[in-house]
Formats: sequence, C-alpha cells, structure tokens
Amino acid sequence: MLKNYFFIALRTLRRQKGYAAINVVGLALGLACAVLIAAFVAHELSYDRHIPDAERLHRIVSQGPDNNFMGASRFGVVPRPLAATLVADIPEIDAATAFISFDALIGTASTFLQDTPSLWVDDAFLDVFSLPLLRGDTATALAEPRAVVLTETLASTLFGDADPMGQPVEVSADADAYTVTGIVADPPTTSTIDYAFLVPLQSREDYVRDLDLWLNSRYSVFFRLTDGATAEDVQAKMPALVDTYRYAESDTPPEQRTRYEVEPLLDIHLHATSSTFDFDTRGDVQRVRLFALVAVVILLLACVNYTNLAVARSIKRAREVGVRKAVGGRRRQIVAQFLGESVLMVTLALVLGLVLAHALLPAFGHLVERPLTLDYANGWLGSGLAALVLVVSLISGSYPAFFMARMEPMQVLKGRGSRGRTKAPLQRLLIVGQYAAAIVLVVGSLVVYQQLRFVQTTDVGYAREHVIVMDMPHWSLNSLAPTIRDTWKRDASVLAVTEMTGLPTSVGARGSYSRWEGGPEDAAPIGIYQSWVSYDALDVFGIDLVAGRSFDRAFATDTSGAALVNETAVRAMGWTPEEALGRWFGFEERRIIGVMRDFHFHSLHLPIEPLMFRLDLEELGTVAARVQPSDLGATFGRLEAAAASLTEYPIEVQFLDAEFDALYRADRRLGQTFGFFTVVALLIASLGLFGLAAFAAEQRTKEIGIRKVLGADVLGLVRLLSLDFVKLVAVAFVVAAPIGYVVMQRWLADFAYRIELGPGLFLVAGGGALVIALAAVSVQALRAATADPARSLRYE
Repeated sequence: MLKNYFFIALRTLRRQKGYAAINVVGLALGLACAVLIAAFVAHELSYDRHIPDAERLHRIVSQGPDNNFMGASRFGVVPRPLAATLVADIPEIDAATAFISFDALIGTASTFLQDTPSLWVDDAFLDVFSLPLLRGDTATALAEPRAVVLTETLASTLFGDADPMGQPVEVSADADAYTVTGIVADPPTTSTIDYAFLVPLQSREDYVRDLDLWLNSRYSVFFRLTDGATAEDVQAKMPALVDTYRYAESDTPPEQRTRYEVEPLLDIHLHATSSTFDFDTRGDVQRVRLFALVAVVILLLACVNYTNLAVARSIKRAREVGVRKAVGGRRRQIVAQFLGESVLMVTLALVLGLVLAHALLPAFGHLVERPLTLDYANGWLGSGLAALVLVVSLISGSYPAFFMARMEPMQVLKGRGSRGRTKAPLQRLLIVGQYAAAIVLVVGSLVVYQQLRFVQTTDVGYAREHVIVMDMPHWSLNSLAPTIRDTWKRDASVLAVTEMTGLPTSVGARGSYSRWEGGPEDAAPIGIYQSWVSYDALDVFGIDLVAGRSFDRAFATDTSGAALVNETAVRAMGWTPEEALGRWFGFEERRIIGVMRDFHFHSLHLPIEPLMFRLDLEELGTVAARVQPSDLGATFGRLEAAAASLTEYPIEVQFLDAEFDALYRADRRLGQTFGFFTVVALLIASLGLFGLAAFAAEQRTKEIGIRKVLGADVLGLVRLLSLDFVKLVAVAFVVAAPIGYVVMQRWLADFAYRIELGPGLFLVAGGGALVIALAAVSVQALRAATADPARSLRYE
C-alpha cells in the first residue's frame, strides 16, 4: 500500500511540474530560513553551558540609585574585596573569584598583537570556572606575578611549532617580560567570558590597594554555590553584608546606597538586565524571540502556499478520489495518501532548503555576528529536522487531505463534486494573512532603513568628515601621542591636530557635581561627562561655541582651573550660556570659560547629557587631525606611515567616520537581516499568488475564450483576472498597517532621537507589496488573455 502511494505521488509530481516546483521552492525557502534562524537561536541558547556546574555559578552586579551612566544604572563591576568577603561571611558560597577584563598588547620580539581580549585573574579563577590546563600545573601556573597562561591559538600564533612553555612574552608594553607557565584551551565561541591569555592580578601595581578598597568598582566577581544552596539564600544576605563593610562608617541614607544583586551565569548572555561595563558578548533575548517569530511566520507562509495550491487543484484530482472511494477506498486511506504526498514534497523541499542554508550560512553568520555552524553529529539537529518535516507536512497537508477525503463519490463522478476553489473563504483568508505578514516585514525594513538614514544625515553637532584619528596601542604608550601629534602637524594637508581622552563619538568618563556658584546647598548631584583635551580640539571637530572662548595658549590659567561645558550642563545648573561664563562648579571650583553648542557625544539611542572639556597637556592617548578634503587617500597613507615609523608596536589609524558608523553597527545588521527575510517572505507569498493566478486562469480558459470572441480586449481581461487578488492584497495592507505601526514604534522607542511614522511610509510598503503581487498575477493573466480563443473553444 505504501509503495503504491509513493508511486502515485511521484506520478502526480511529474504530471504537475509547475505546481510541484512552486511548492518545493516555496517550502525550501521557508525551511532554509527556519534552519538558519534555528542555528542562530541554538547558538544563543548554548552560552556557558560548556562549563561544569554552570548552574551553580553566579556573579554580583551593582545597582546605583540615580546613577545613570550610558543609559543604564546597573554595572557589571564591583569592588575587589567583595570576592573574599563572600566566601568568609556567606556559608552558602563555596568559592569566589575576582578579575578584570582588558584588551591588551601582547607579543614577542617578532610578533605583536593589538586589542587581544585578556583577563587579570586571582588565584581562584581556574578553580571557580573548572578550567584544567592543557600544559602546566593548575595550582602554580598563576602563582607568580610575572606568569602568563596562553590559549592554544595565541600560543600557536606567537610561537608557531616551538614549545611556548617557559618562553618570555611582552604584555602591554611592560619592560619586564612575562613567562609562559601554562596553556589553556580556547574558550568556546559560546562563552560569555572571552580571553586569549590570563595574567595574575598581582602583576597590577594597584593590586594591594584594591584588596581592601570598597569604593573602587572595577572587578567582575563570580562565585560558586555549595550543594543545595540557592541564589535567593545569598541575595537575602547581601544588604547586611554591604552595610557592614562598604557603609560601616558612612552616613549615606539607605535609599542612596549602592545595592548588590546576584545574577546567574546562565542568565548573563540573554536574560540579564542591561548593564554598563559588561561583557562584549552579551546577546539580546528580544532579538532571539523576534528571529524565532520571523522563522515561524516564513514557514507558515510557505505552508499556506502548499495548502492554497493543493486545495485549488483539487478539481484536477476529484475524479481520481471519486473512483477510489467508489471502489471501496476509505477516508483514512485518502487522507494517508495525500499526507504522504505532503511528506514527500516537504522532504524534497528540505533537501533543497539544506543546500540553500549551507550556502547562506556564512553570510547569515556575518549578519548576526556569530560563528554559526550546522553540526549534524549533534543528535538534536537530526531529530529537529525530522520533527520539522513532520510538523510542516501536517500543517500544509492536513486541510487538503481532509478536504479531498470529504468528497462524495457520486457527486464527483457526475462532475458536481468539486469546483474551482480560488474564491473559497479559507483560501482568501490565507492569502490575506500571507501578504499581511509580508507587508509587516516590509514596513519593518523601511523603518530601520529610514532611521539609519536619519542617523547618518542628522547634524550631530560636530564635523566627522575629513578627520583622521589614532588611539595608542595601549595606555602605557600614551607618551607617543605628543610625538605623533607634532609629526602630523608638520604635514601640509593637516589643518588642525589635537589630543584627547575620548572622541566626540564616545565620551566615557563621568563625574558627579553637587556644588556650583549660587546653587542651593542641598542641590541634587548632576552627572557630567568629561573628556580631557589639548589645544585646538574644537577646531579639529568643528564644535561651535555659543558663548565665551576656547582654550588658548595665551591664558596660562586654562591649564589648571578652566572648563568648557555644553548647553545642557549650564541649563542643569540654572544658567543661560552668557550667565555661566566666569562661574565655578565642583569642589575644585573650576571656572567656565566657554559654552559649547550641544552635540551628540554618544549614539542617538541616548539623549544629550551634560558634558565638560578639561585642558590637559599630558599624554592623553588619542590623536585626531582635521585634513584637507582633497587627496584623502594619499594624506591618510602619509599620516599612517608617519605614526608607524615612530613605534615598533602595531597601530590603527582610521577616519572618524568609521568610529561613528560603529555606534550603529548592531542596528545596521538588524536592518540587513530584516531586509533579507523581507525579500524571502515576499518571494514566497508571490510564488503562491503566481500559482493561484495560473490555476484561476486555467479554470476560466473557456470563459476568456468566449469573452475574446465577443470582443473583449486584453487589458480588460487582465483587469478581470487580477482584480480579485488585488482586493485581497489591499485587505492585507489594512490588516498589516496597524500591526507594523505598533511593532516599529516599540523598536524606535530605543532611540532618544528618531523618525516619525507617517502614512507615507506605510503607503510605500503597501504599494510595493501591491506592485509585486500585481506583477505575479499579471504574468498569468496576460498569458491567458493573449491565448488563441480557438484553442480554448475547439472542443465546445
């Protein structure tokens, strides 16, 4: 019986090649998208699960009341003594470790690597995270201050095939060499904590000071629970512990004290609340859910195609079903036959879909910035694909199978049992649903594109074009900055050059100020971001003054007590720009000599906040030069070569535009990914519409022939055949517009400065979808309208 069903299914596919091709291609596109998104979701859900007893590992984060920094009031760093205190005072904690993440300069005499992810760790790090060494002794590898443990990849990069053990390496331009005492496996790509090498905290000059300093939060602190203990047990004891140690002799009111919260390691990547000074590998659970929803929607679109086309073409097989039932065929046998055909169709589509998924996997991985793989050795993948075939087969094949099985054989054999189904209510509903989903994706893509265009074209308050910048390879090499600055200044194409600690794209330092001239004694603290700059900073970045002057070499006092502040800062202190000139603020009573026009020193996700520039003639670490716009490539090459000639270490020179674009990299990737899925969704929906239009035209062949004989023109016939489908797409637009509006308003809420969602954008989305649908339908309508009526009517 099964063999018979199989051969019937193959014969059906051969007889209806066009129908089969549309279904297989549509299903393949949907399945390919589902596989790609499943690979991404699986990757995101697997973070840190490689660590033994990962469910027992937690970290401490701090919550500062009224301490909003870079859009968040939670911080992933805490004081160093907290780690030892947890072990000593809380019996539910088995072990704890403190470490600092940093990007380092490391190398040998022949090879140097810049921005290498690394950790300063204490002696409990290897134990807490259960990291066995591939070479070296776990107990002693990090016991000495000048020890270093390398990952396999870094050891191979630095030493090739030579034995790295005992070899010296240079870390962060330190004159004293470090000695390789161990080799550890590379952390998986699904590790929250990324590193290429480990060095002991004892190697830091401030290590001893930080051991008892509760006011310096720069350490990540993780701990391991004892068997049977829970995170709630630890959290309940945190307030008393913090009050005892951090606020033992403080008169800070309880409501203004920093809180410490317990956070599971397995929650950090996706489920933890956003924190500042956190790990760069953090993911976004909303993004994962959104992609999973998109996968489901695209799969449903493909299933809808199958269902619509199968039901529509039921008239072609009505007599076959009638004969089968007349000779004793049972309903369950008819259902089994059509479900079997659905399984065969989906299996063929899965094979094609996997080919497409493998071809697209590198590009998709680049879009989502994850090293995605399809691991067939993993049993979950095989069982998942089998389940996918079964679920898609049932979704797409159930209604056609039961629809065919319900046919009455006598009515069918008399020619009255099945009519063209292109106007069936369910089909019309499915078509509306298909295009509504596609239009929502189109709206999403257009909104992301418009917002990114808004970001690129908005006046951010400084000139980022024609500015070349260079960060020192490491802070210990900041003494190079004045030399590079003076060297660049001698280039004829350089208009102005300066040094600073933070570029206008990313000012990171922030202080709290509660005193200013004429201000109330109980004034609430004002958080003011600050950057240390040298002369000519405003000229390099084209930052305007609304009052006062810039730092000037003619005024010696500028180096000690002067400040430039922005308009937001003077408003926060209750002054106008003119009133602010000459007034002081802060405990050091720094005088305001100029007020800068507000500019966006973070991304447009965040509002403009108070800002201060302070003059500093020490080595600041970043050199920036405004150059003439002509022959930029040659100028860039000269400045890069000049900087490289002054140091043996690797350097990175780039345009300020590149720093600006990096602020919106995640948004740009989201837009590109959405654009890809939008194209796929429209293609799948249009394939279904194309097939239905072909069938509708086939069903009305004789009608069209009679109309042509009676004088109907081609344009009128195309309009006749297309009108029903156009109406359905219009209804889909009415359904999709409010959904798209609500969804994209929520996405735009993440931007402090954003576009407005006007009707024009939705009309463009709906019009685009309508044009694509009309093109798909019109091809078939035009073919039917231009056919020879004699061929249609020859047997009538």
